[in-house]
Amino acid sequence: MKRIIILMGVPGSGKGTQARKLVQKFDFAHISTGDLLRALDADPNGDKDDKAKLAEMKAGKLVSDDLIYKLAFTEIKKNLDAGKNVILDGAIRTVEQAKKYEDFFSSIGMSEEVIVIEISLSDETSYNRLTKRKVCPTCGFILPYSPENEMKTDCPECSEKLIIRSDDNPETIQKRIKEQGNVALQPILEYYREKGELFSVDGERDIETVDVKVVKLLS
Repeated sequence: MKRIIILMGVPGSGKGTQARKLVQKFDFAHISTGDLLRALDADPNGDKDDKAKLAEMKAGKLVSDDLIYKLAFTEIKKNLDAGKNVILDGAIRTVEQAKKYEDFFSSIGMSEEVIVIEISLSDETSYNRLTKRKVCPTCGFILPYSPENEMKTDCPECSEKLIIRSDDNPETIQKRIKEQGNVALQPILEYYREKGELFSVDGERDIETVDVKVVKLLS
């Protein structure tokens, strides 16, 4: 089994859901740049320069790539050194970022330990899922839309009340799909395809079927 799994896919493709399933099955470390930024924000002893860059982001400026690399690379190496495999979920948004991560993996002797799994989904399905999904504000569990889930109100993981995120509105979602949908994703997928690291799973299928396909790729 490869030690570094990079999950790719458009918003709503189920990257986070599949990452949590892999963590439960194989005790992977799930590394999310969003979680790392939130942890830095909450840490009173965090690096002052890092927190200044984060404050700029919160003020509306773009996140510094250097800050993301520092946080992510430190966390990845810490877990690999401790013997844990890692999952990157939505960490790479551009070809330039993909190359930076590849340089980092090479620098620590892990270039041959990378597998990239795309959970493919149409932009139309992405839109439909995101406008109707519910999330847990406490543990981050995502309840995908389905007729049987429509009336569910409690998180199955921690029993907290599920909510619809404020940014899961049509205007915001259309913007996210424009910035992170299939057109934006293709150059990155092509980069990994040319390296022979890319594998694809049909994300239009149900969660359990996708889970089985992902695990099969890793075995």
